[in-house]
Amino acid sequence: MRQFIAHIALLLVSTVAAFAQTPRFYLGFDQILDNREYFTDYGYPQTIFGARINPGASVTFDSTHSLYAGINYMYEFGSEFLSVKPQIDLYYSFRANGLDLYVGSFPRRGRMDYPLMLLTDSLNYYRPNMEGASVRYSWGWGIVHGWVDWTGRETPENRESILAGFDASARTGVFYLTTIATRYHQARTTAPDDINRLRDDGSIVVMAGVDLSDRLFFDRFNVSTGVASTYLYDRPADFVWNQGWLTQLDVRYMIFGFKGSWYLGDPSPLLYGDRLYSHGDYGRFDFFIDPFHNSRISSKIGWNLHFLPGDGVYHSQQLLISIRL
Repeated sequence: MRQFIAHIALLLVSTVAAFAQTPRFYLGFDQILDNREYFTDYGYPQTIFGARINPGASVTFDSTHSLYAGINYMYEFGSEFLSVKPQIDLYYSFRANGLDLYVGSFPRRGRMDYPLMLLTDSLNYYRPNMEGASVRYSWGWGIVHGWVDWTGRETPENRESILAGFDASARTGVFYLTTIATRYHQARTTAPDDINRLRDDGSIVVMAGVDLSDRLFFDRFNVSTGVASTYLYDRPADFVWNQGWLTQLDVRYMIFGFKGSWYLGDPSPLLYGDRLYSHGDYGRFDFFIDPFHNSRISSKIGWNLHFLPGDGVYHSQQLLISIRL
């Protein structure tokens, strides 16, 4: 760990010296408490309790190019030090004329806002950084965005794996149309006796929505609905497609919030998605408050209900505080 910190410090110093710019230091902190009381085979009953620290520095030159270096570490309460593998911030960004490019190991937060069916929220707890690339281009009425997250290199012990996605949105007035596609690929190891099979899963989601945040007295009122298709390709077996319908509602007023989703359809096989969707029909209602919300602090103190028709109704509680300085 001492060598790791020394390498990060050396990188920070050399980066600053190389560009002779005044560095901007940043500090992130996340308090995480997610108590999941799922008494069902479709979800893991567990309590996630810990804190994450994210210090680092950046240098910007020519007003569009930036380099970042730092460390992103979560200490899970009740565990040993470094039981959760740290990630590092080490990336280049370019932002100009509607283009937003990130290459390296960079925060997932702010890059995308996908349904939990596709990317579960525990990714933000244990693996908040993407390690690869993200490129977004936006103009007056639309956005296109593609990304790739390298999650494993093939070795005798590890399987090669990669997660990638694409999303595009078009808006006119209060109405919008969003398309999302994801793909996860998991290969074999290099071990000669490896019996694993190549596995792919993915999704195609098309949703239409209306954003009435500027038309109503709510701070936010956004509702969307559409088709959600997922697939599993566990070679040498054939593709297996699953179909469903996904509806989402996001409402905020002052410190109060409600976020609900309901999925009607076949079980979802997505490895990086919320496991409760493997049940098929599934509804989630989050009731919460955000008493500390401002430009640098956000929070969620909430009670969440989980509806699995034919199986039961379960609940979870969340206390999440995020500070960015």
